[in-house]
Amino acid sequence: MKYVSPQTEKRKQLRKKRRKQQMLICGILLCVILMAVAIVMVVSTMEDKTSSGSPSSSQQISSEDSISSAGDEVSSDENGGSSSDESEDISSDDSEDVSSEEKDDSAAEKPKKKKQSVISRIKAMFAKTEPIPVTFPATVFGRSVEAEMNEIVSLSPLATEVILSSPSQKALVATSSYCNKRGNDQLMTVGTPLIPDVDKIIKLKPDCLIVQTPLSDTDRAEIEESGIVVFEISYPESADELKEIYRSVTAITHGADIATFESERIAADVSEKLNLYTLALEGQNKLNAVMLFNTYGMVATPDTMEGRLLAYFFDVKDFGRDYTAESMEAVAATNPEVLIVSDKISKEQLAAMGFGDTEAVAKDRVYYVDIQQFENLSLKSVKTLSGIANQVYGSAIKPPVVETEEDK
Repeated sequence: MKYVSPQTEKRKQLRKKRRKQQMLICGILLCVILMAVAIVMVVSTMEDKTSSGSPSSSQQISSEDSISSAGDEVSSDENGGSSSDESEDISSDDSEDVSSEEKDDSAAEKPKKKKQSVISRIKAMFAKTEPIPVTFPATVFGRSVEAEMNEIVSLSPLATEVILSSPSQKALVATSSYCNKRGNDQLMTVGTPLIPDVDKIIKLKPDCLIVQTPLSDTDRAEIEESGIVVFEISYPESADELKEIYRSVTAITHGADIATFESERIAADVSEKLNLYTLALEGQNKLNAVMLFNTYGMVATPDTMEGRLLAYFFDVKDFGRDYTAESMEAVAATNPEVLIVSDKISKEQLAAMGFGDTEAVAKDRVYYVDIQQFENLSLKSVKTLSGIANQVYGSAIKPPVVETEEDK
């Protein structure tokens, strides 16, 4: 006889018990589903009977339909009622005759509404909406585009980020070496924003080229002579300007209407998340925060997009303009309570910049991030800041869960 340990026997009994519980739960769920289906069918049948019992529009006779042809006659009743060329509706044997004119008047006064069955309503919920049409001409970065462009080359890291976050991403064929391809390794590299590989760009024959760093007159002339449209964009200084970049990029490939819809959707999505945090932090004392891009003094000043974005979550002091601080000593003198630092900056470099004695370092509130997501204004930057805010404020606030389009 084979020996079975008590532990093994106990595990077997537990597995049997679990299987029985699972079968019971499945049985209960099946019964609930069947009951729900039965209720829907019963309600639908009752509504159908109710609608069939009441006079429908097809059963009511209009004044035009009540006039019979000259050859047709309606026989009189047993009391000697005469025949008539007009047909009469009889509600019951005991009811009085109602003329077609009176019935028409009553029907006009009390119109009957046709009820929609439960199943019809359920089907309507899942009905597909009409797609937004592709419409041209469209305005793209201030210029009129008459037809869709199917191939785009981007020398701008910001434009590349926007394209890869928009419906135009399939049209992107090449980028600069400074652009974040986000795993799209098949994209060709065509130089840098400052020194583009003009020959390679012309050989690709894209429909358009997007630049942020202005091209030299010679390079621009050579590219445009080959039939490539050049769009030049500037760095956005507000949320509205960023929304316009999203709209223009989408309009290149999808036209005016889809571009407007997409830009409004993205703007509303981001605004909703930021406004939720504004409400969550209302009445709270926001901590002083500084965002450092590099060791050369590039910081998120209050007049920049990054500074404005940071201000939704933290207090941003005024220590400079246009990404340039008066000095690193001036920034450190604000004694930041939170530091958001490029992951290219080491702890030793941070201390050498004068931030070693700040409250952020003392309370371990230094957060190293991929700063490129802020330089390129990636939608992921909203989630990054919200995550930092969650850690900083903890249970003091109840922030919402922030999810970006990149995470879906």
